[in-house]
Amino acid sequence: MQSYITRTIISFALVLLGGLTLVVGQGQAQAAGRVGGQAFSAYVSTPVANAQSPIAVLPDTGGMAEGQAQTFTVANTITSQWLDAISTGMADSPVSSSQSTSELESLSLLGGLIRADAVTAIASSYVDETGAASDALGSAFVNLVVNGMPITTDVAPNTQIALPGVGYVVLNEETPAGNGVTSSGITVNMIHVVLQNALTGATTGEIIVGSANSAVGF
Repeated sequence: MQSYITRTIISFALVLLGGLTLVVGQGQAQAAGRVGGQAFSAYVSTPVANAQSPIAVLPDTGGMAEGQAQTFTVANTITSQWLDAISTGMADSPVSSSQSTSELESLSLLGGLIRADAVTAIASSYVDETGAASDALGSAFVNLVVNGMPITTDVAPNTQIALPGVGYVVLNEETPAGNGVTSSGITVNMIHVVLQNALTGATTGEIIVGSANSAVGF
């Protein structure tokens, strides 16, 4: 099964490549910026269920997109409330920027195996004539509990925790993209549960909570 994260990174890499193609076509003219972004609060893919909360997808020319839902529930998998996803961006020359935010409250995964009062994912990207950069500043959990253990400190990027009999979870998952000169991007997944067969270890599904992506390029 192809990972949802892989598909996300590929799609925004294509956005950035499109921006580079535009530069070549314009010869010596000053390049216009290109932006990309998307955000969603929850995604579930299992052998018995496939569902996603409303998604916000930013046009590559900039602007704003938003997706909201009061609740998102998949039986025996997830319950959550007050889901909000926003992606904004400005495509210009010589400066372009993009930011995506995902928020939700009252989260319970897999019968309470993972719980949080609130989850926020923020991805920000910026490019100008001096270079390009991205970060996940502002991303956070409120009262996160994993397998009965409260997580009371800041969660380092790409923290992995085993979930016996279920698989594992990656917290504050951050995947960068771009060359840091003319392009940059980042995908932030605050909770990424990988479901595995208890006997074979084969991946059987995934759950993503709090996802934000931003990308910029010339």
